[in-house]
Amino acid sequence: MYDLLILLASALSSKIFTGHASRACASKNIVLTEHCLKSRIIKYLLVIALLAVILSSYLADTDWEVSHTIDIDAKPSIVWGLLVDLDGYSEWNRYSPNVTGILAEGEVLVVEAHLDDEVQHVKSLVLSIKPGQELCWNTYSWFKFLANGMRCRWLTAMPDGGTRLLHHEVMQGPLAWLVERLYRERIERGLALVNNSLAAEAEAREKR
Repeated sequence: MYDLLILLASALSSKIFTGHASRACASKNIVLTEHCLKSRIIKYLLVIALLAVILSSYLADTDWEVSHTIDIDAKPSIVWGLLVDLDGYSEWNRYSPNVTGILAEGEVLVVEAHLDDEVQHVKSLVLSIKPGQELCWNTYSWFKFLANGMRCRWLTAMPDGGTRLLHHEVMQGPLAWLVERLYRERIERGLALVNNSLAAEAEAREKR
Protein backbone atom coordinates (compact mmCIF):
# COMPACT_ATOMS: atom_id res chain seq x y z
CA MET A 1 0.00 0.00 0.00
CA TYR A 2 2.87 2.35 0.78
CA ASP A 3 4.37 1.80 -2.67
CA LEU A 4 1.00 2.56 -4.21
CA LEU A 5 0.81 5.92 -2.44
CA ILE A 6 4.30 6.77 -3.66
CA LEU A 7 3.11 6.08 -7.19
CA LEU A 8 0.05 8.24 -6.62
CA ALA A 9 2.18 11.08 -5.28
CA SER A 10 4.39 10.90 -8.36
CA ALA A 11 1.37 10.98 -10.59
CA LEU A 12 -0.06 14.01 -8.84
CA SER A 13 3.06 15.98 -9.72
CA SER A 14 3.08 14.82 -13.37
CA LYS A 15 1.39 16.32 -16.40
CA ILE A 16 -1.36 13.73 -16.14
CA PHE A 17 -2.85 15.52 -13.14
CA THR A 18 -1.90 19.06 -14.08
CA GLY A 19 -4.26 18.95 -16.98
CA HIS A 20 -1.62 19.81 -19.58
CA ALA A 21 -1.98 16.51 -21.39
CA SER A 22 -5.77 16.63 -21.27
CA ARG A 23 -5.88 20.15 -22.69
CA ALA A 24 -3.45 19.16 -25.42
CA CYS A 25 -5.65 16.24 -26.40
CA ALA A 26 -8.79 18.37 -26.33
CA SER A 27 -7.24 21.13 -28.41
CA LYS A 28 -6.67 18.75 -31.32
CA ASN A 29 -10.42 18.28 -31.65
CA ILE A 30 -9.84 14.87 -33.22
CA VAL A 31 -10.16 11.28 -32.21
CA LEU A 32 -8.01 10.62 -29.15
CA THR A 33 -4.48 9.58 -29.94
CA GLU A 34 -3.11 6.44 -28.34
CA HIS A 35 -0.98 8.55 -25.96
CA CYS A 36 -3.95 10.65 -24.82
CA LEU A 37 -6.09 7.59 -24.30
CA LYS A 38 -3.42 5.91 -22.19
CA SER A 39 -2.99 9.06 -20.13
CA ARG A 40 -6.70 9.25 -19.33
CA ILE A 41 -6.91 5.57 -18.45
CA ILE A 42 -3.94 5.86 -16.09
CA LYS A 43 -5.46 8.94 -14.49
CA TYR A 44 -8.77 7.23 -13.78
CA LEU A 45 -7.10 4.06 -12.53
CA LEU A 46 -4.95 6.02 -10.10
CA VAL A 47 -7.96 7.92 -8.76
CA ILE A 48 -9.82 4.65 -8.26
CA ALA A 49 -6.80 3.11 -6.55
CA LEU A 50 -6.48 6.10 -4.20
CA LEU A 51 -10.16 5.89 -3.27
CA ALA A 52 -9.78 2.15 -2.65
CA VAL A 53 -6.80 2.73 -0.35
CA ILE A 54 -8.64 5.37 1.68
CA LEU A 55 -11.80 3.24 1.89
CA SER A 56 -9.90 0.16 3.04
CA SER A 57 -8.10 2.27 5.62
CA TYR A 58 -11.41 3.51 7.01
CA LEU A 59 -12.63 -0.06 7.35
CA ALA A 60 -9.42 -1.27 9.01
CA ASP A 61 -8.19 -0.39 12.50
CA THR A 62 -5.00 1.55 11.78
CA ASP A 63 -4.74 3.55 15.01
CA TRP A 64 -1.51 3.27 16.99
CA GLU A 65 0.16 4.87 19.99
CA VAL A 66 3.57 5.42 21.53
CA SER A 67 4.68 6.64 24.93
CA HIS A 68 7.74 7.33 27.03
CA THR A 69 7.91 7.55 30.82
CA ILE A 70 10.67 9.07 32.92
CA ASP A 71 11.18 9.74 36.63
CA ILE A 72 12.59 13.20 37.27
CA ASP A 73 14.38 14.29 40.44
CA ALA A 74 12.58 17.62 40.57
CA LYS A 75 9.31 18.92 41.99
CA PRO A 76 6.22 18.80 39.78
CA SER A 77 6.02 22.60 39.91
CA ILE A 78 9.43 22.87 38.23
CA VAL A 79 8.61 20.31 35.55
CA TRP A 80 5.24 21.92 34.88
CA GLY A 81 6.79 25.36 34.70
CA LEU A 82 9.11 24.20 31.94
CA LEU A 83 6.28 22.55 30.00
CA VAL A 84 4.08 25.65 29.89
CA ASP A 85 6.85 28.18 29.23
CA LEU A 86 6.80 28.01 25.43
CA ASP A 87 9.27 30.86 25.06
CA GLY A 88 11.81 28.85 27.04
CA TYR A 89 11.62 25.70 24.89
CA SER A 90 14.66 26.75 22.86
CA GLU A 91 16.79 26.51 26.01
CA TRP A 92 16.21 22.80 26.60
CA ASN A 93 13.74 21.19 24.16
CA ARG A 94 15.79 19.43 21.48
CA TYR A 95 12.72 17.88 19.87
CA SER A 96 10.47 20.96 19.57
CA PRO A 97 12.69 23.98 20.24
CA ASN A 98 10.12 26.42 18.84
CA VAL A 99 6.40 26.44 19.67
CA THR A 100 4.49 29.64 18.93
CA GLY A 101 1.01 30.72 19.93
CA ILE A 102 -1.01 31.18 23.11
CA LEU A 103 -1.04 28.21 25.46
CA ALA A 104 -4.72 28.10 26.39
CA GLU A 105 -7.50 25.61 25.76
CA GLY A 106 -9.00 26.13 22.31
CA GLU A 107 -5.99 28.04 20.98
CA VAL A 108 -3.89 26.88 18.03
CA LEU A 109 -0.12 26.47 18.33
CA VAL A 110 2.52 25.97 15.65
CA VAL A 111 4.91 23.23 16.76
CA GLU A 112 8.32 22.83 15.17
CA ALA A 113 9.08 19.11 15.33
CA HIS A 114 12.58 17.76 14.64
CA LEU A 115 12.10 14.21 13.34
CA ASP A 116 15.77 13.26 13.09
CA ASP A 117 17.00 15.22 10.06
CA GLU A 118 13.51 16.34 9.00
CA VAL A 119 11.85 19.44 10.42
CA GLN A 120 8.08 19.89 10.27
CA HIS A 121 5.80 22.70 11.41
CA VAL A 122 2.50 21.31 12.63
CA LYS A 123 -0.56 23.27 13.72
CA SER A 124 -1.91 21.89 17.00
CA LEU A 125 -5.12 22.63 18.89
CA VAL A 126 -4.74 22.83 22.68
CA LEU A 127 -7.24 20.38 24.15
CA SER A 128 -6.68 20.44 27.90
CA ILE A 129 -4.56 22.14 30.53
CA LYS A 130 -4.71 20.90 34.11
CA PRO A 131 -2.05 22.81 36.06
CA GLY A 132 0.60 20.50 37.42
CA GLN A 133 -1.08 17.42 35.94
CA GLU A 134 -1.93 17.41 32.23
CA LEU A 135 -1.14 19.16 28.97
CA CYS A 136 -2.69 17.85 25.70
CA TRP A 137 -2.94 19.06 22.13
CA ASN A 138 -3.73 17.45 18.79
CA THR A 139 -3.23 17.98 15.08
CA TYR A 140 -5.08 20.95 13.60
CA SER A 141 -3.75 20.87 10.03
CA TRP A 142 -5.75 20.37 6.82
CA PHE A 143 -4.91 16.63 6.80
CA LYS A 144 -6.31 15.96 10.28
CA PHE A 145 -9.25 13.99 8.89
CA LEU A 146 -6.73 11.56 7.34
CA ALA A 147 -4.23 11.33 10.20
CA ASN A 148 -4.75 13.04 13.55
CA GLY A 149 -2.19 12.86 16.34
CA MET A 150 -3.06 13.68 19.96
CA ARG A 151 -0.15 14.24 22.34
CA CYS A 152 -0.46 14.41 26.13
CA ARG A 153 1.96 14.91 29.01
CA TRP A 154 0.84 13.60 32.38
CA LEU A 155 2.64 14.48 35.59
CA THR A 156 2.48 12.46 38.81
CA ALA A 157 3.99 13.60 42.10
CA MET A 158 6.22 10.88 43.58
CA PRO A 159 6.61 10.10 47.33
CA ASP A 160 10.26 11.17 47.25
CA GLY A 161 9.33 14.64 46.00
CA GLY A 162 10.17 13.93 42.38
CA THR A 163 7.96 13.75 39.30
CA ARG A 164 6.95 10.95 36.97
CA LEU A 165 6.32 12.25 33.46
CA LEU A 166 4.38 10.18 30.94
CA HIS A 167 4.57 11.50 27.40
CA HIS A 168 1.98 9.81 25.18
CA GLU A 169 0.85 10.14 21.57
CA VAL A 170 -1.99 8.36 19.76
CA MET A 171 -2.38 8.54 15.99
CA GLN A 172 -5.84 8.05 14.49
CA GLY A 173 -7.40 8.25 11.04
CA PRO A 174 -7.58 6.29 7.79
CA LEU A 175 -3.95 7.04 6.94
CA ALA A 176 -2.55 6.53 10.44
CA TRP A 177 -0.88 3.38 9.14
CA LEU A 178 1.13 5.45 6.66
CA VAL A 179 2.30 7.86 9.37
CA GLU A 180 3.27 4.82 11.44
CA ARG A 181 5.36 3.40 8.63
CA LEU A 182 7.07 6.69 7.88
CA TYR A 183 7.43 8.28 11.31
CA ARG A 184 6.74 5.93 14.24
CA GLU A 185 10.37 5.21 15.10
CA ARG A 186 11.29 8.87 14.76
CA ILE A 187 8.38 9.93 16.96
CA GLU A 188 9.40 7.39 19.60
CA ARG A 189 12.93 8.79 19.58
CA GLY A 190 11.46 12.30 19.76
CA LEU A 191 9.41 11.53 22.87
CA ALA A 192 12.45 10.06 24.59
CA LEU A 193 14.55 13.05 23.52
CA VAL A 194 12.14 15.67 24.87
CA ASN A 195 11.64 13.76 28.12
CA ASN A 196 15.37 13.39 28.72
CA SER A 197 15.98 17.03 27.82
CA LEU A 198 13.22 18.15 30.18
CA ALA A 199 14.51 15.94 32.98
CA ALA A 200 18.04 17.32 32.65
CA GLU A 201 16.82 20.94 32.76
CA ALA A 202 14.38 20.35 35.61
CA GLU A 203 16.95 18.56 37.74
CA ALA A 204 19.49 21.30 37.12
CA ARG A 205 16.97 23.91 38.29
CA GLU A 206 16.07 21.80 41.33
CA LYS A 207 19.69 21.98 42.49
CA ARG A 208 19.95 25.76 42.17
